[in-house]
Amino acid sequence: MDEVELLEQVRERWQRGDPPKGIARALGVRPSVVAPLVKRIAAETQASQGLGKVLGCWVNRGWSVGLGLERHPEWAELDAPAGEVEGMAQVLVARESRRGRATLRGYLADVHCLGVKNARDLETMDAGHLPGAVRTFYAAFDLPPLEIPIELGRELILGAVHYARELGFEPASAFDGDAAAFLGDWDGPGQIEFGRDGQPSYLSGPYDNPDAVLRTLPRSVGAGNFQFSVAAGPI
Repeated sequence: MDEVELLEQVRERWQRGDPPKGIARALGVRPSVVAPLVKRIAAETQASQGLGKVLGCWVNRGWSVGLGLERHPEWAELDAPAGEVEGMAQVLVARESRRGRATLRGYLADVHCLGVKNARDLETMDAGHLPGAVRTFYAAFDLPPLEIPIELGRELILGAVHYARELGFEPASAFDGDAAAFLGDWDGPGQIEFGRDGQPSYLSGPYDNPDAVLRTLPRSVGAGNFQFSVAAGPI
């Protein structure tokens, strides 16, 4: 393919949340060819969207269970057992839109299997209202959220998308190119081992199609190589 076509192919896959190395494999080119294109696309996207500096990034407790972070105590220690729903990462990112104003976007990811299940529309407010917005976003949880580096929030969401796609699952339609770009550039794969203890683990939710999921997983990982359970209530 010529340079223009390659650029568009890279743009399409990057906006879907694929990491540069995955894009290179899919397109049959070297990572060193894809990397500068991704940086160019990310810069163009951020410039066109006016992405500002990160004001904060948060996640609920309980997200890290089963993700192989024992070798990374600087992450695992943030997430002591809390009795929250395991395998779900609800991430909130706030950026400065202009002086005194904040733009927020929230994400919900099943980090054990299905990837991104929802992405909220952008919300803009006075920066002084940000603490209240964070409390509201996590009101359903028993414990307050953890503030984390944007790099971790980015890997949780974009990495979950990449993992789920390898299993055969696409993110929710609300997770479009803009929602992915708001997180910034990701050079994954990173340090998180998605799935639970090395295997996909599907916990059925009220809006899922369990039959479709259970048809897909044997095709992608083989019978007996995944876990399945039924949620007691809404996720």
